[in-house]
Amino acid sequence: MGFYSGRDGELYITESGGTEQKAAKVQSWSFSSSMAVLETTSLGDTDRTLKAGVRSYSGSCRLFYYVASPAAGADSNLHAILTNAIKSGGAAGDGTNDSSPEIVLKLRLTTGATDIRDIQFSVFITGVSMSTAVGEVASADISWEANGAPYGITSYALAD
Repeated sequence: MGFYSGRDGELYITESGGTEQKAAKVQSWSFSSSMAVLETTSLGDTDRTLKAGVRSYSGSCRLFYYVASPAAGADSNLHAILTNAIKSGGAAGDGTNDSSPEIVLKLRLTTGATDIRDIQFSVFITGVSMSTAVGEVASADISWEANGAPYGITSYALAD
């Protein structure tokens, strides 16, 4: 029996109309699922009854900010997320910047070519918090909400 660790986690990002890219400097990712329940209890019932309601998915990740290739002027995947989440271009204070587009995030656990587990979401970035401190690498905490159900759920495990 084996265990997964943070070392086995990967994050992939697909911008609108773009190609999937592995996020190179990810410290952590997480997601959660919740479901509302609809109460169907009637007068005279002695026990509460429920029906399944709407599900929602959200998550977060922490990315380190780095320069991928200074010679080519390339930047990290964090730059791609930031430019999708934070829009500029309007006059100061006029509120006319572009809306933030939906992106695709794929969360993966892998221990080699024979054990890969993916879950993929179309998401809107709902929060960005950047920090830097003496003696630490600059990082950003990203939070997101899924638009619809997860898809691309795959498991290529030879054995559980």
